[in-house]
Amino acid sequence: MDNSFLGRGWSFPPKFTNPDAGPEMAEDEELVKQAITVALNTLKGERPYWSELGSGLSNFVFEDASESALVTLKQEISAVLLNYEPRIILEDISFDMSDVYEGALLIELTYMIRKTNSRSNMVFPFYLAEQSV
Repeated sequence: MDNSFLGRGWSFPPKFTNPDAGPEMAEDEELVKQAITVALNTLKGERPYWSELGSGLSNFVFEDASESALVTLKQEISAVLLNYEPRIILEDISFDMSDVYEGALLIELTYMIRKTNSRSNMVFPFYLAEQSV
């Protein structure tokens, strides 16, 4: 199947394993996952040439994991992916709270890639304190 419409670009984070070969590249579904990660990790206004890209997830860093905060967080994630990742249809966002007292909230995203109708999911670690890696 031709997935060229999904794109090909620098992998994220950028890696240069061989100076003569240039940066490592990502394509297809892996590029989509990386684009989701970039959109969620980018602060609004952080990119000078695409200042509207980004999320307000950093506003939730010191929030408690209350039901209302999780609903607002879910709305923020939905808005970011709706606006900045047109290759997917977001089907579900759920939270794994098992590490919340250690400062990590695992965000589980389930989505479908529009052109291929293939379902995929990913876990996005969101750190509730400054120890993010």
